Amino acid sequence: MDQLNVQTKIGLVVVSASSISELRYPKAAPPGVAFLTSRMMLSGGGGIEALLEMESNAGRAVGELVSAKVDSVAYCCTVSGALRGMEGDRQFCRDLEEEWGTPITSTMLAVAEALQHMGMKNIVVTTPYPDSHHVAERAYLKEAGIEALAMNGMGLETAEGFASVTPQEIFDFAMDAWNEFGDEADGLFISCMNHDGMPAAQALEDKIGKPVVTSHTATLWSALSQAGETKPLSGYGRLLAEPRADLRKNAASPV
Repeated sequence: MDQLNVQTKIGLVVVSASSISELRYPKAAPPGVAFLTSRMMLSGGGGIEALLEMESNAGRAVGELVSAKVDSVAYCCTVSGALRGMEGDRQFCRDLEEEWGTPITSTMLAVAEALQHMGMKNIVVTTPYPDSHHVAERAYLKEAGIEALAMNGMGLETAEGFASVTPQEIFDFAMDAWNEFGDEADGLFISCMNHDGMPAAQALEDKIGKPVVTSHTATLWSALSQAGETKPLSGYGRLLAEPRADLRKNAASPV
């Protein structure tokens, strides 16, 4: 008789219209890792004001996942984290952790920590966004000690538009940006959790010879670490291909 073989459950808090994360992660995750999802309604056309209103649902969404005994929670929205700034974003995660007793990362915090971990201080950034979305993200990165030498956006404005871009199109767009601005960069960052850049990360690394981090690879890297999943995960760039630290709150200290 078939039996589910799940050792680790990771909760994903996603924007209501998003579709990429919960479809992509099961294809990429190590054996025995499962993903459970809670959604936050984003209305009003999806602008920045609507994102701020959406976050009134954060506690409810995390609480739903905690009730399912997840091992960690990933708050999957790049732009909303950027709007908080790095310290505000870190406190946002801490407050939810204290309320619900479960490790929590946000996408933007995971991105900053991943870029720092990889020693990427000067980067090229590509996004599906209009330029108006870049201001807060650039400031967040600067707060983390990371300079965005260029932020090239596709000018798309809807979740459907972000998700419609294929990995090959993301690869091509990223290569165009890299060829223009990459000489002084330590690597490339592909932003947005509803933009399927994760499958392009390894091919981009192979082409440019420098690290490539995406919102998806950084968020998964952090959520797996917080859940105690430390084995390397190949095929999505060197961030996930390296062993991870065990960041469980109650993990044993190294001897």
